[in-house]
Formats: sequence, structure tokens, C-alpha cells
Amino acid sequence: MKSFKLFIIGITTTVTLQSCTSDFEEINTDPNTPVTVTPDLLLSSVTSDVPNAMVNIGWQQGNLVAQLAAKNNFVDQDVYQWGTNRGWSEFYETLAEVEDILAISRDTDTKNTSYEAVALIIKSLVYANLTDMYNAVPYTNAFKGKTEDNFTPSYDSQEVVYQGVLSDLEMAVQLLGQNEPLRGGDLIYNGDLTKWRKLANSLRLRYLLRTSKRNDVSSQMQAIVSGGDIFMSNDDNAVLTYQGNSNTDSWFLSTSRIGSFDEFSLTNTVFNYMNPLNDPRLEAWYDRHPDSGEFGPMPNGLNQDNARVFDSNNDVSRFDLDLFWRSKTDVEAPLMKYAELQFILAEAHQRGFISTGDAATYYENGVRSTMAYWGITQADIDTYIAQVGVTYNGTMEQIMEQKRLANLLVGMETWFDFRRTGLPTITPGPDNVNNDQVPVRYLYPGSEQSLNKANYDAAVSAIGGDNINAKGWWETGTRY
Repeated sequence: MKSFKLFIIGITTTVTLQSCTSDFEEINTDPNTPVTVTPDLLLSSVTSDVPNAMVNIGWQQGNLVAQLAAKNNFVDQDVYQWGTNRGWSEFYETLAEVEDILAISRDTDTKNTSYEAVALIIKSLVYANLTDMYNAVPYTNAFKGKTEDNFTPSYDSQEVVYQGVLSDLEMAVQLLGQNEPLRGGDLIYNGDLTKWRKLANSLRLRYLLRTSKRNDVSSQMQAIVSGGDIFMSNDDNAVLTYQGNSNTDSWFLSTSRIGSFDEFSLTNTVFNYMNPLNDPRLEAWYDRHPDSGEFGPMPNGLNQDNARVFDSNNDVSRFDLDLFWRSKTDVEAPLMKYAELQFILAEAHQRGFISTGDAATYYENGVRSTMAYWGITQADIDTYIAQVGVTYNGTMEQIMEQKRLANLLVGMETWFDFRRTGLPTITPGPDNVNNDQVPVRYLYPGSEQSLNKANYDAAVSAIGGDNINAKGWWETGTRY
């Protein structure tokens, strides 16, 4: 009897194993759970994560290095005691999703040229920011782990990254010309392909100007401007508009503690520029001190002790509490705005890169559009524009000072402009720890030194050291 039972068990086991082997995939597939991700789901994540990362960087670092804000507590960024990993992890995590969108949209069975184009635009913007913040970065081999088991990618020079960025943006414009509809997932333009084309071309102008000390960009910039497929008004702004329905769908400061918000103050740099001109944005962006009823600025670059003493002994203003902290929807997360493009065109015309239009009109459009964006009335804009000091005077200094104001919260764009042109004026604070130099890059993450050391060492050698003063390719050119 015992032998018979063993015989039955053996047959049952054999049958079960054969059944499991032949039907393994069917049995282990949940019909209610998708095994592949569609590009619209990935795109909704990417078009949320990138603007959120950019506005966070703009608030935490961009405003400080541009001296649109000063730090009264936890002052490391303001005194140039710069660490690592500013955006590195967030950007590369997002780029992994971008690569997935590209793979899906290029696959024969799931091909969609518009998803491919949008992914290329976002990829270009993210890589441009990475190389502008760090210099050489993993680029051409960054995501070869899936196909080649390469988990220690080499670094590419800033020149190579920019060649890829500009090429991808040009390809994106061509792909969008096929007008294949997006099926969802676009949180920036809601599937409007015309606006994505305008963004791609406007970014091309941003990055061509960025590289103009190295390359002759005139013909390319002129061709893009002549084509007319660029931002035409604030309606084309590339921004993530928050709905305020949840903590993750809100201006990020709305869920942070008030103490963190209070660490950012009005700075002498912008106050001394805006106040004499009665700039209405001063009232829109910053609060008057509740005790004095006046705007109270403070210097950038005070050390921890001096910053606290200054803040305690003076009526220092903060950013407007209702706009920048209480509201969950009034502040948007920008990637690029029409005002920035107008200042790009003003500079390009003044440097002789383009002949279309005139610098004065571009400049005035930039001023008017950024003030309108922040809710300034037409009458107040007209009054402001008519003043000596605001009316266009033909200087690059004036263009770049107004561009700084236009790029509040737009990532690190003012810092990039300063590194290329020396404008707008940024003077290191009295307690800076970088020998009175404005830094030009962030340090590579410690994880790169431990997990990708050979390639890290090669990159550090190529750029002249892993320090915050090693200049990049585009800022060391001599064309002007």
C-alpha cells in the first residue's frame, strides 16, 4: 500500500511539473495587472518630476546664487560652502524613465513620434542642466546597463553633451511635424504639439546662445527666429500648473514647515536695483516687515552667526507669505518662459547673431511679459517702463539685470548667464569661503567616487579637478 501511494505521488508530481513548465507564463500572469508601462503613464511622471525638481533647485539654490534671496539661517549655499548631489540623483532617475519612453515610442509595435519628440525635449533640458551644474557627466553610456551590462558609465565632455542636446532638440522639432497625437500624460501642454515645438525651438535658442563663446551660432539662431515657431506670448510658457488637490500636486512650499520658508530673505542686491525704480514686483514677491512696515533687505553671504545677528537686529523682509507659502496653486513650476526668450533675442540681436526685429523691442517685451506674469497691471507696467533706468539704453547690463528678475525660480539660469557673460552683477558676500569667487560648478556625488571611480577619476582629470571653480567648456570661449 505504501509503494502504491508513492507511485501515485510520483505521477502527480510529474504531471504537475509538466503542467507548470508548459503553462508557466499563463499561470503566473495576473490578467488584472499590466506587465508593460505605456508612454502616457511614464510621461505624466516625467512632466511632473522635472518641473518640480527645477523649481526646487530654483528656490533652494538658484535664487541664492543669483542673489534674488539671501539666507538668514543654514547659510552654506549662500557662503559657497557647496556640497554634492544638487539635482544629480533626481535628474538621472527621471532620465531612466525618459529612456523608457524613447524605447517604447521607437518600438515597431508601439511607435509614436510625438512621445519620442517630447522625451527628447525633456532629455535635452535635463542633460543641459546636468552638464551646466557639474561639467562632464555620463551621457552617451549613461543607460547601457540594460543592454550591455555597463553599470559604470564613462563621462562625456560638456562639448559632447551640448552637441547631443542641440541635435536631439532639432530632431524633436522634425518629429513633432508629423503631428501624431499624444494619448495622454502631458501635464505641461496637455498634448498641444505646437507648444512643444515652440518650446523645443526656444530651448535651442537658449542653448545656442549658451555655447556662443565657442561656436558661430548666427546662422542657426537666425533660421530658428525666421521660422517663427518659438514662444510668442506668456500663453506658451512651459510651466507645470499645480491643481492643489493633494500635497504632491501643490506648490512644494505649501507642505513644508514655516521655519524653512523663513530662512530666505530679501537681499540687498535686488532691493538696491528694484526699489529706486519703484518696481511693483518688489511688493508682489516680498513682504514688508510687520514692525517697520518697510522692506528690509540683508546682505548675501553672511556666515551663520552674522546672519542670525543681522536678522535679529534688523527688520528683515521675507518672501510674500501668501504667494509663496500659503497658496498651493498660485506659483507654477517653470521650465522656460516667454520673457526669458525675449531677453535671449535682445542679447542675440545686440551681439549681431540675428537681424530680425530689434533689441529694444525684445527687451521691452521681456520686461512687460514677466511683470504681467506676476499680475502687475498694465498701467503700472507702462509707468515702470517709461522711467529712466528701465527704458532701453542699449547696454548688456540692463538686459541681464532684467533677465535675472524674469528668471526668478527658473532653475539656475541666472547663474549660467553670469558664468558666460559676467552679468548680471553678482558680488560674493563678506563671509564667503571661496576667496571672493562665485562658484562655477557643484562637486560630483560621493557615490561616483566609490562606485564609478575609474571614470570619475578620468572626468576629474579632464575638467581640471573636482572643485567648485573648475570652469566648463562654454564659459571659457573667447568669441566675446
